[in-house]
Amino acid sequence: MNDAVAFAYALGDATRWRIAMLIADKTLCVCELADGLQIPQSTLSSHLATMRGAGMVEVTKCDKWAYYRLARSVAPLFESMKKHFAGSLSKDAVLKADKKRTAARVAIRGQTDCKGPRRAIPPKEHAPAKALCC
Repeated sequence: MNDAVAFAYALGDATRWRIAMLIADKTLCVCELADGLQIPQSTLSSHLATMRGAGMVEVTKCDKWAYYRLARSVAPLFESMKKHFAGSLSKDAVLKADKKRTAARVAIRGQTDCKGPRRAIPPKEHAPAKALCC
């Protein structure tokens, strides 16, 4: 029962839903997520820790960068939930804006440094294909 409660708790927060919506379809680094969601990296890390604890996310390390995606084991359940709530999710302005900002951020992957104290994202040719699968 603890696994079910942890999973429900992990999705019981709007920011974690926003994260899950972004990483359900593509692998994103922490910088891309923070920029796309417009939240501080420290806040994002706390949310990702909760999601990791619930087994919702998988992380791939590439040098100093961490790439997140929705765990394959929970993807079918999350897809079912997205279908169930499709009406309200498709109309949500915050989710639309998140998706637009994240797409713009991913488009410059490897071409620019991350803002603030974060380090540059490695160019595509130097990062493992598995880490950058989108």
